[in-house]
Amino acid sequence: MINTPVTIAGRIVSDSVYIGRKDNLDGVLRIRVASSRSYKQGEKWHNVDKVFINVEAWGKLGVNSHISLKPGVSVIVQGFLYTNEWEVESADPNVKKLEKRQEIRMRATSIGIDMNHYIVGFKESKPNASNSPEGVEMPDANLEDYPDVDQKRGAKQVAASDASEEGTEASEADEAPETPEEKRELAMAGVGAGSGSDSGEEAPF
Repeated sequence: MINTPVTIAGRIVSDSVYIGRKDNLDGVLRIRVASSRSYKQGEKWHNVDKVFINVEAWGKLGVNSHISLKPGVSVIVQGFLYTNEWEVESADPNVKKLEKRQEIRMRATSIGIDMNHYIVGFKESKPNASNSPEGVEMPDANLEDYPDVDQKRGAKQVAASDASEEGTEASEADEAPETPEEKRELAMAGVGAGSGSDSGEEAPF
């Protein structure tokens, strides 16, 4: 089945958590986004068709999003849905067999601020390039606290080049997962999400 990208619009409802890998070449951002179809009746907002989805972002997207985003921010996320599976010990001490657990996650390819709600500034994350509008306070981009994901990308390119010289497909070398954990995180699939109100007032999410 074709893995179709999807887009979801909603608000961040959890603190962002950034988890680095042991090799310090990459890390993953984890946030939870709530989306719904909202309407106002009298003085009260109503939310229907609610969706709460755990979102993850790797590479530069994860680093930049962790620096910039916080709970309550309205975002538009594009990516793929996949099922994350794991095993846990049973709560019943008489049962020795591990129990399977699973949840639907979204692996983001893009995360943007919903401009229906904000006026924002921006700063180029590449070295020696910046564009910061006057009077806009920017987040503290202390990249020393994050993995050097550019180094990882360069290492992959070198590995692909070496594999090509040895008669191996460069694309296969570039795309192969480096660890069992990364391989487990690369499964993907797709779904869509919510809208807001035309009244001009801001819905809960």
